[in-house]
Amino acid sequence: MQDVVKENVRRHQSSKRQRRRKRRHRAYFALVILLVFGIGLALSMTLFFNVTDIVVNNETDASDEEVVTLSGIRYKDNLVRLDAKTAEQRITAGIAYAENVRVRKKYPSTIEITVEKAKPVANISQSYGYLLVSGSNRVLEELKGDPRPDLIVITGYNPAQGTIGMYLQSEDEKRDNVLKTLTAAVEECNNRDIKSIDMTDQSDIIVQFGTNVEFRMGTSVDAVYKLRLAAKTIERLNPDKRYRLRMIGNNQISVIMQDTEREPQQEETDEPAQIP
Repeated sequence: MQDVVKENVRRHQSSKRQRRRKRRHRAYFALVILLVFGIGLALSMTLFFNVTDIVVNNETDASDEEVVTLSGIRYKDNLVRLDAKTAEQRITAGIAYAENVRVRKKYPSTIEITVEKAKPVANISQSYGYLLVSGSNRVLEELKGDPRPDLIVITGYNPAQGTIGMYLQSEDEKRDNVLKTLTAAVEECNNRDIKSIDMTDQSDIIVQFGTNVEFRMGTSVDAVYKLRLAAKTIERLNPDKRYRLRMIGNNQISVIMQDTEREPQQEETDEPAQIP
């Protein structure tokens, strides 16, 4: 019996030593992995992945050299540590017509900068002239004289801030969203007959088609649908007469011929009242 007890003790002690040995091995391997990872990270942030090529795809009038300078990116900068978002913001702030800016890291050593040119979509009326803005409500130019003739004129916005390169800010915050909705709708419809929009009353927005049709569209909700419905209605009208159109409900437009005292007609459509 004593021999059996001794043998069990030896086996118990041997298994304990094996478990301790395995734990030491695991700790050793974990330490080695951490050291390798640390050394790799240190090398990647110092010796490896440094900028040797900067590729610029630039649609604006600014030079490629100016774009690179504004980005703050220099040759031999480290790609791992480089903040692409900050570089994009610097370029956007420095070039008024830089609408979409992207800075991409292409390992092991290349930076690609893409700058798209903003597209003017509207003239915003203000006390001393007009502000030329893009679809994102960014001010591209200040016009002291006449508005840009090939773009719509928007009145009633009342800008509180209109510095070139900055985004428009109205005295009434709600007007910012209304303006963005209207400019986006006009751009999507791509209807050259739309000449001006008066958003003084946000519940009764007035759109001028050509020189002889005034359309009261109500609010800016479903603006694309309303503008297309008005355009479809105008196609059936006499181009030599003057009309006043008004949105009624979701799918009707009343038509009043301004040269006579006729009762308003209602133009109906079976289309659902939603943006296509």
